[in-house]
Amino acid sequence: MKMKTTYNMKKKTTYNMKNISSKLGLPVIAAMISSLATGTSHGEITPLDIRLDPTLHFRAVHGNTTMHDGMEGLGGHDPSQDNFNFQGFEIGTSLHIGEHVKGFATVNVYKLDGDDFDAEFEEGFLKLVNLPGGFELRGGRMLSRLGIQNARHLHAWDFADANLMNVRFLGEEGFAVDGTEITWLAPTPWEDALSIGFGSAVAHDHEHGEDGDDDDGGDEDHGHGEEAEMARPEKNIVAIRYQALFGPSDFHRFRAGGSFLTGDNGFDKTTRIYGADFTYTWREKGLESGGKQFRWRNEWLMRDVDTDEGGFKDNGYSTALLYEFIEGWEAGLRYDYIEGVSDPMLAERRRISPSITKHFDFGNDLRALVRLQYNHDDIDGHENEDSVWLQFGFDWGPGEVR
Repeated sequence: MKMKTTYNMKKKTTYNMKNISSKLGLPVIAAMISSLATGTSHGEITPLDIRLDPTLHFRAVHGNTTMHDGMEGLGGHDPSQDNFNFQGFEIGTSLHIGEHVKGFATVNVYKLDGDDFDAEFEEGFLKLVNLPGGFELRGGRMLSRLGIQNARHLHAWDFADANLMNVRFLGEEGFAVDGTEITWLAPTPWEDALSIGFGSAVAHDHEHGEDGDDDDGGDEDHGHGEEAEMARPEKNIVAIRYQALFGPSDFHRFRAGGSFLTGDNGFDKTTRIYGADFTYTWREKGLESGGKQFRWRNEWLMRDVDTDEGGFKDNGYSTALLYEFIEGWEAGLRYDYIEGVSDPMLAERRRISPSITKHFDFGNDLRALVRLQYNHDDIDGHENEDSVWLQFGFDWGPGEVR
């Protein structure tokens, strides 16, 4: 379903848009939208096309696991208990206004084990595109462009759960900021982009394994789980990413990226996160739809944390092979590794995850999937853990503004 309306953007309408944008903390973008919306030709009001593209995404899992809820390393949407797990129902919409203004907003309805249903505003931003010099400007609440997975919502994941290093370094819900980002699409022979973002981290009100974490003992006596949380950047965030897409032909494509994020952590010190990623894609039919395809995805993150007692460093790595051997059928194999740290006590951990996914395309922007996945976790100082998950979900709507 697409909603398309043509409006004459007069002063009153422009003022209302500015008010909405200001509530999102976007006065600069709102002012620029105002000037674009009131564009004239020989004194006449220029009409703008406004289009809303709603989207719906649902994910749930049924399975069995030897792991228990509250174990370090579980993402906010990861399945964590035997039998049924409601991962999330995402309700979103993309906004298009003329040639220069876009936007996106999404709310995720979720259910943690034993709790009632709740909802969280995950993203909501406005974006100015096609600006002079190849620039784009984005502002609001955004998933940071840090590596491959962090900027993806649950429905875009290649596996039923998050990468281990993303959960430990960036938080159970991924790393989102309330702020502003500027992107430069450089005029090179290949496709590349340089993004710089500023803001404050979004605080999430639901986390795995936080039972009994009330602060009764003051600031000097932190548990290991609390110290791990405090190591994450919270404010004065600066995030930088460069990404390039290139290849010798439409059949073979390479994507390489580098990321850096810094900010003040819960110790009122500094946390720095460095990242590098590389993806190779082969498509049997090139840019045409259909046919076999193969992807090899690699991502590395390293964290450098300053604390009251000095600091620590740790790093993690994730690599995945994804092969669509028959149209609609994809086999996957992922290997995750995160380094152990003695203080705060964070275990060294490895996970291997084979999977097979069946995708269905019913037309009219309606799609579905069924995914069978096995996880084997090797955790230093613990017994090995095993999980089997059967994930299912549906997606409705076109591609979303990113």
